[in-house]
Amino acid sequence: MPTVSSAYLSNYAETCIALGAPAQKIYALVPGGRTALDQPDERFAADVVVRVLDAAAEFTGNETVGLRVGMQFRPASFLDVGYALSSAGTIKQALEINTRYQALTQEIVRTSLEISGGLARIRCAPALPGVEAMRRVMEAVFAGYATIGFWLLRDHGSPIEAMQFRHRDPGPACREVYETLFGKGVKFGAKEDMLVFRADLVVRPLPGENQALVRLLTERLETRLAALEEGVSLPEKVRNCLHMQMGRGRPGMAGTAKLLGFTERTLRRRLSAAGVSFADLLQAARKEAAEIYVREGKLSLTEISHATGYSDQSAFVRAFRGWHGVSPGAYRRALSAPPEES
Repeated sequence: MPTVSSAYLSNYAETCIALGAPAQKIYALVPGGRTALDQPDERFAADVVVRVLDAAAEFTGNETVGLRVGMQFRPASFLDVGYALSSAGTIKQALEINTRYQALTQEIVRTSLEISGGLARIRCAPALPGVEAMRRVMEAVFAGYATIGFWLLRDHGSPIEAMQFRHRDPGPACREVYETLFGKGVKFGAKEDMLVFRADLVVRPLPGENQALVRLLTERLETRLAALEEGVSLPEKVRNCLHMQMGRGRPGMAGTAKLLGFTERTLRRRLSAAGVSFADLLQAARKEAAEIYVREGKLSLTEISHATGYSDQSAFVRAFRGWHGVSPGAYRRALSAPPEES
Protein backbone atom coordinates (compact mmCIF):
# COMPACT_ATOMS: atom_id res chain seq x y z
CA MET A 1 0.00 0.00 0.00
CA PRO A 2 1.52 3.37 -1.00
CA THR A 3 1.90 5.89 1.80
CA VAL A 4 2.44 9.62 2.34
CA SER A 5 4.33 11.47 5.06
CA SER A 6 2.65 13.43 7.82
CA ALA A 7 4.07 16.67 6.41
CA TYR A 8 2.65 15.92 2.95
CA LEU A 9 -0.81 15.04 4.26
CA SER A 10 -0.74 18.04 6.58
CA ASN A 11 -0.22 20.35 3.57
CA TYR A 12 -3.45 19.04 2.09
CA ALA A 13 -5.46 19.05 5.29
CA GLU A 14 -4.43 22.53 6.42
CA THR A 15 -4.98 24.09 2.98
CA CYS A 16 -8.42 22.48 2.67
CA ILE A 17 -9.31 23.92 6.07
CA ALA A 18 -8.03 27.35 4.99
CA LEU A 19 -10.30 27.07 1.92
CA GLY A 20 -13.31 26.67 4.17
CA ALA A 21 -13.59 22.94 4.92
CA PRO A 22 -14.51 22.32 8.59
CA ALA A 23 -11.39 21.40 10.55
CA GLN A 24 -13.11 18.81 12.74
CA LYS A 25 -14.46 16.95 9.69
CA ILE A 26 -11.10 17.00 7.89
CA TYR A 27 -9.09 15.84 10.91
CA ALA A 28 -11.63 13.04 11.47
CA LEU A 29 -10.49 11.56 8.13
CA VAL A 30 -6.87 11.32 9.37
CA PRO A 31 -6.06 8.16 11.36
CA GLY A 32 -5.02 9.46 14.77
CA GLY A 33 -6.48 12.90 14.05
CA ARG A 34 -4.67 16.23 14.26
CA THR A 35 -2.13 14.88 16.77
CA ALA A 36 -0.87 12.28 14.30
CA LEU A 37 0.00 14.99 11.77
CA ASP A 38 2.54 16.40 14.25
CA GLN A 39 4.53 13.15 14.22
CA PRO A 40 7.31 13.74 11.65
CA ASP A 41 7.88 10.02 10.96
CA GLU A 42 4.22 9.04 10.78
CA ARG A 43 3.08 7.56 7.46
CA PHE A 44 -0.50 7.37 6.21
CA ALA A 45 -2.20 5.32 3.51
CA ALA A 46 -2.17 7.38 0.32
CA ASP A 47 -5.93 7.14 -0.12
CA VAL A 48 -6.37 9.41 2.91
CA VAL A 49 -5.26 12.27 0.63
CA VAL A 50 -8.03 11.35 -1.81
CA ARG A 51 -10.63 11.31 0.97
CA VAL A 52 -9.48 14.67 2.34
CA LEU A 53 -9.72 16.36 -1.07
CA ASP A 54 -13.09 14.79 -1.87
CA ALA A 55 -14.49 15.84 1.50
CA ALA A 56 -13.16 19.38 1.09
CA ALA A 57 -14.82 19.64 -2.34
CA GLU A 58 -18.11 18.44 -0.85
CA PHE A 59 -17.99 20.74 2.17
CA THR A 60 -16.96 23.85 0.24
CA GLY A 61 -18.68 23.21 -3.09
CA ASN A 62 -15.33 24.01 -4.73
CA GLU A 63 -14.66 21.62 -7.62
CA THR A 64 -11.16 23.04 -8.14
CA VAL A 65 -9.99 22.35 -4.59
CA GLY A 66 -7.16 20.09 -5.85
CA LEU A 67 -5.77 22.87 -8.02
CA ARG A 68 -6.06 25.38 -5.20
CA VAL A 69 -4.23 23.12 -2.77
CA GLY A 70 -1.39 22.59 -5.26
CA MET A 71 -1.14 26.32 -5.90
CA GLN A 72 -0.17 26.77 -2.23
CA PHE A 73 2.77 24.37 -2.48
CA ARG A 74 6.24 25.84 -2.06
CA PRO A 75 9.61 24.06 -1.68
CA ALA A 76 9.37 24.56 2.09
CA SER A 77 6.17 22.48 2.05
CA PHE A 78 8.37 19.42 1.56
CA LEU A 79 10.96 20.06 4.31
CA ASP A 80 14.49 18.81 3.48
CA VAL A 81 13.46 17.65 0.00
CA GLY A 82 12.07 21.13 -0.62
CA TYR A 83 15.18 22.86 0.72
CA ALA A 84 17.26 20.79 -1.70
CA LEU A 85 14.92 21.70 -4.58
CA SER A 86 15.18 25.40 -3.83
CA SER A 87 18.99 25.16 -3.84
CA ALA A 88 19.21 23.33 -7.18
CA GLY A 89 21.07 24.85 -10.12
CA THR A 90 18.43 24.05 -12.74
CA ILE A 91 14.88 22.76 -13.02
CA LYS A 92 16.39 19.52 -14.33
CA GLN A 93 18.45 19.06 -11.16
CA ALA A 94 15.44 19.96 -9.01
CA LEU A 95 13.33 17.32 -10.74
CA GLU A 96 16.10 14.75 -10.38
CA ILE A 97 16.24 15.46 -6.64
CA ASN A 98 12.46 15.23 -6.44
CA THR A 99 12.40 11.91 -8.30
CA ARG A 100 15.17 10.40 -6.19
CA TYR A 101 13.62 11.33 -2.83
CA GLN A 102 9.94 11.50 -3.75
CA ALA A 103 9.05 8.51 -1.58
CA LEU A 104 10.11 10.42 1.54
CA THR A 105 7.15 12.75 1.07
CA GLN A 106 4.69 10.69 -0.93
CA GLU A 107 4.16 7.48 -2.89
CA ILE A 108 0.82 8.48 -4.37
CA VAL A 109 2.35 9.34 -7.76
CA ARG A 110 5.67 8.63 -9.46
CA THR A 111 7.24 11.40 -11.53
CA SER A 112 9.46 11.19 -14.60
CA LEU A 113 11.03 13.77 -16.92
CA GLU A 114 11.57 13.40 -20.67
CA ILE A 115 13.31 15.97 -22.88
CA SER A 116 12.98 15.73 -26.67
CA GLY A 117 12.13 17.85 -29.69
CA GLY A 118 12.69 21.12 -27.86
CA LEU A 119 10.11 20.22 -25.18
CA ALA A 120 10.26 18.87 -21.64
CA ARG A 121 7.52 16.58 -20.37
CA ILE A 122 6.73 15.87 -16.74
CA ARG A 123 4.69 12.70 -16.41
CA CYS A 124 3.05 11.49 -13.22
CA ALA A 125 1.91 7.89 -12.88
CA PRO A 126 -0.68 7.45 -10.10
CA ALA A 127 -0.20 4.65 -7.59
CA LEU A 128 -3.93 4.30 -6.93
CA PRO A 129 -6.55 3.12 -9.44
CA GLY A 130 -9.42 5.12 -10.91
CA VAL A 131 -8.95 8.03 -13.29
CA GLU A 132 -11.82 10.07 -11.87
CA ALA A 133 -11.12 9.00 -8.29
CA MET A 134 -7.58 10.42 -8.59
CA ARG A 135 -8.66 13.59 -10.38
CA ARG A 136 -8.19 16.04 -7.53
CA VAL A 137 -4.88 14.49 -6.48
CA MET A 138 -3.46 14.75 -10.01
CA GLU A 139 -4.62 18.34 -10.23
CA ALA A 140 -2.94 19.17 -6.92
CA VAL A 141 0.31 17.47 -7.97
CA PHE A 142 0.57 19.24 -11.33
CA ALA A 143 -0.54 22.57 -9.86
CA GLY A 144 2.30 22.11 -7.37
CA TYR A 145 4.84 21.45 -10.13
CA ALA A 146 3.71 24.53 -12.04
CA THR A 147 3.68 26.75 -8.95
CA ILE A 148 7.07 25.60 -7.63
CA GLY A 149 8.52 25.84 -11.15
CA PHE A 150 7.41 29.47 -11.40
CA TRP A 151 8.82 30.10 -7.93
CA LEU A 152 12.21 28.54 -8.71
CA LEU A 153 12.53 30.37 -12.01
CA ARG A 154 11.25 33.63 -10.51
CA ASP A 155 9.07 33.64 -13.64
CA HIS A 156 5.37 33.98 -12.93
CA GLY A 157 4.36 34.12 -16.57
CA SER A 158 3.10 31.03 -18.35
CA PRO A 159 5.98 29.07 -19.91
CA ILE A 160 3.72 25.99 -20.04
CA GLU A 161 3.02 24.72 -23.55
CA ALA A 162 0.33 22.17 -22.66
CA MET A 163 -1.30 20.41 -19.73
CA GLN A 164 -2.95 17.05 -20.30
CA PHE A 165 -5.24 15.27 -17.84
CA ARG A 166 -6.79 11.85 -18.21
CA HIS A 167 -9.97 12.78 -16.34
CA ARG A 168 -13.08 14.37 -17.79
CA ASP A 169 -13.48 18.10 -18.39
CA PRO A 170 -15.07 19.50 -15.19
CA GLY A 171 -16.97 22.08 -17.24
CA PRO A 172 -16.74 25.74 -18.23
CA ALA A 173 -17.31 27.01 -14.69
CA CYS A 174 -13.83 25.74 -13.73
CA ARG A 175 -12.02 26.69 -16.94
CA GLU A 176 -10.67 30.03 -15.71
CA VAL A 177 -8.74 28.44 -12.82
CA TYR A 178 -7.10 25.88 -15.12
CA GLU A 179 -6.12 28.50 -17.70
CA THR A 180 -4.79 30.92 -15.07
CA LEU A 181 -2.38 28.24 -13.90
CA PHE A 182 -1.59 26.26 -17.05
CA GLY A 183 -2.44 28.63 -19.89
CA LYS A 184 -4.82 27.93 -22.77
CA GLY A 185 -3.41 24.51 -23.71
CA VAL A 186 -5.32 22.38 -21.20
CA LYS A 187 -6.67 19.09 -22.53
CA PHE A 188 -8.92 16.57 -20.79
CA GLY A 189 -9.54 12.93 -21.60
CA ALA A 190 -5.90 12.47 -22.64
CA LYS A 191 -4.04 9.16 -22.62
CA GLU A 192 -1.73 10.26 -19.79
CA ASP A 193 -1.30 12.98 -17.19
CA MET A 194 1.48 15.21 -18.49
CA LEU A 195 2.77 18.78 -18.24
CA VAL A 196 4.68 20.10 -21.28
CA PHE A 197 6.99 23.13 -21.31
CA ARG A 198 9.95 24.50 -23.24
CA ALA A 199 13.12 22.43 -22.90
CA ASP A 200 15.33 25.52 -22.53
CA LEU A 201 13.70 26.21 -19.16
CA VAL A 202 15.01 22.88 -17.85
CA VAL A 203 18.62 24.05 -17.99
CA ARG A 204 18.14 27.76 -17.28
CA PRO A 205 20.32 28.67 -14.24
CA LEU A 206 18.22 29.21 -11.14
CA PRO A 207 18.83 32.32 -9.01
CA GLY A 208 18.74 30.36 -5.74
CA GLU A 209 21.49 27.87 -6.67
CA ASN A 210 23.59 26.63 -3.75
CA GLN A 211 25.37 23.38 -4.63
CA ALA A 212 27.12 23.13 -1.26
CA LEU A 213 23.71 23.08 0.41
CA VAL A 214 22.40 20.54 -2.13
CA ARG A 215 25.27 18.20 -1.25
CA LEU A 216 24.71 18.60 2.47
CA LEU A 217 20.98 18.00 2.19
CA THR A 218 21.20 15.04 -0.18
CA GLU A 219 23.56 13.31 2.27
CA ARG A 220 20.84 13.63 4.90
CA LEU A 221 18.16 12.57 2.45
CA GLU A 222 20.08 9.42 1.54
CA THR A 223 20.15 8.48 5.22
CA ARG A 224 16.42 9.12 5.53
CA LEU A 225 15.67 7.14 2.37
CA ALA A 226 17.58 4.15 3.73
CA ALA A 227 15.72 4.51 7.03
CA LEU A 228 12.38 4.55 5.19
CA GLU A 229 13.25 1.28 3.50
CA GLU A 230 14.70 -0.38 6.61
CA GLY A 231 12.54 1.16 9.33
CA VAL A 232 13.24 4.34 11.28
CA SER A 233 15.22 3.85 14.51
CA LEU A 234 14.24 5.70 17.68
CA PRO A 235 17.33 7.97 17.61
CA GLU A 236 16.48 8.94 14.01
CA LYS A 237 12.87 9.62 15.01
CA VAL A 238 14.11 11.88 17.81
CA ARG A 239 16.39 13.80 15.44
CA ASN A 240 13.55 14.24 12.97
CA CYS A 241 11.31 15.54 15.76
CA LEU A 242 14.01 17.98 16.81
CA HIS A 243 14.38 19.28 13.26
CA MET A 244 10.63 19.76 13.05
CA GLN A 245 10.71 21.85 16.23
CA MET A 246 13.53 24.08 14.98
CA GLY A 247 12.21 27.58 14.36
CA ARG A 248 9.13 27.05 16.54
CA GLY A 249 10.90 27.65 19.82
CA ARG A 250 13.52 25.82 21.84
CA PRO A 251 13.40 22.07 21.06
CA GLY A 252 13.58 20.01 24.22
CA MET A 253 12.96 16.66 25.86
CA ALA A 254 9.38 17.41 26.95
CA GLY A 255 8.17 18.48 23.52
CA THR A 256 9.97 15.65 21.75
CA ALA A 257 8.62 13.00 24.12
CA LYS A 258 5.09 14.34 23.64
CA LEU A 259 5.39 14.24 19.85
CA LEU A 260 6.56 10.63 20.02
CA GLY A 261 3.86 9.62 22.49
CA PHE A 262 6.26 8.87 25.37
CA THR A 263 6.81 10.25 28.82
CA GLU A 264 10.19 11.96 29.28
CA ARG A 265 11.31 9.12 31.53
CA THR A 266 10.39 6.46 28.95
CA LEU A 267 12.10 8.33 26.14
CA ARG A 268 15.27 8.78 28.18
CA ARG A 269 15.29 5.07 29.09
CA ARG A 270 14.76 3.89 25.52
CA LEU A 271 17.47 6.18 24.17
CA SER A 272 19.84 4.89 26.83
CA ALA A 273 19.07 1.34 25.72
CA ALA A 274 19.90 2.42 22.15
CA GLY A 275 23.27 3.75 23.36
CA VAL A 276 22.62 7.46 22.83
CA SER A 277 21.57 10.41 24.95
CA PHE A 278 18.98 13.06 24.20
CA ALA A 279 21.59 15.78 24.72
CA ASP A 280 23.84 14.27 22.05
CA LEU A 281 20.96 14.01 19.57
CA LEU A 282 19.94 17.60 20.28
CA GLN A 283 23.48 18.80 19.71
CA ALA A 284 23.70 16.85 16.44
CA ALA A 285 20.36 18.23 15.22
CA ARG A 286 21.39 21.79 16.10
CA LYS A 287 24.69 21.34 14.28
CA GLU A 288 22.95 20.04 11.14
CA ALA A 289 20.32 22.78 11.18
CA ALA A 290 22.87 25.52 11.85
CA GLU A 291 25.08 24.42 8.96
CA ILE A 292 22.08 24.41 6.62
CA TYR A 293 20.99 27.90 7.70
CA VAL A 294 24.51 29.33 7.47
CA ARG A 295 25.11 27.79 4.03
CA GLU A 296 21.71 28.98 2.84
CA GLY A 297 22.65 32.54 3.78
CA LYS A 298 19.10 33.86 4.15
CA LEU A 299 18.88 34.31 7.93
CA SER A 300 20.87 36.57 10.22
CA LEU A 301 22.91 35.03 13.02
CA THR A 302 20.31 36.20 15.52
CA GLU A 303 17.57 34.47 13.53
CA ILE A 304 19.64 31.28 13.26
CA SER A 305 20.32 31.35 17.00
CA HIS A 306 16.58 31.50 17.67
CA ALA A 307 15.74 28.87 15.05
CA THR A 308 18.19 26.37 16.53
CA GLY A 309 17.03 26.96 20.09
CA TYR A 310 19.92 28.90 21.63
CA SER A 311 19.21 31.47 24.30
CA ASP A 312 21.16 34.19 22.50
CA GLN A 313 23.50 34.78 19.58
CA SER A 314 26.69 34.53 21.63
CA ALA A 315 25.74 31.03 22.86
CA PHE A 316 25.11 29.96 19.27
CA VAL A 317 28.41 31.44 18.03
CA ARG A 318 30.35 29.61 20.77
CA ALA A 319 28.68 26.33 19.81
CA PHE A 320 29.34 26.88 16.12
CA ARG A 321 32.99 27.72 16.74
CA GLY A 322 33.29 24.49 18.72
CA TRP A 323 31.90 22.49 15.78
CA HIS A 324 33.84 24.11 12.98
CA GLY A 325 36.76 25.97 14.56
CA VAL A 326 35.61 29.31 13.11
CA SER A 327 32.76 31.73 13.66
CA PRO A 328 29.57 31.43 11.55
CA GLY A 329 30.51 34.63 9.72
CA ALA A 330 33.98 33.32 8.81
CA TYR A 331 32.47 30.00 7.77
CA ARG A 332 29.97 31.77 5.48
CA ARG A 333 32.67 33.99 3.96
CA ALA A 334 34.87 30.94 3.27
CA LEU A 335 31.99 29.28 1.41
CA SER A 336 31.52 32.29 -0.86
CA ALA A 337 35.23 32.87 -1.52
CA PRO A 338 36.48 31.87 -5.02
CA PRO A 339 38.75 28.81 -5.09
CA GLU A 340 42.47 29.50 -5.08
CA GLU A 341 44.29 28.94 -8.35
CA SER A 342 46.82 26.12 -8.32
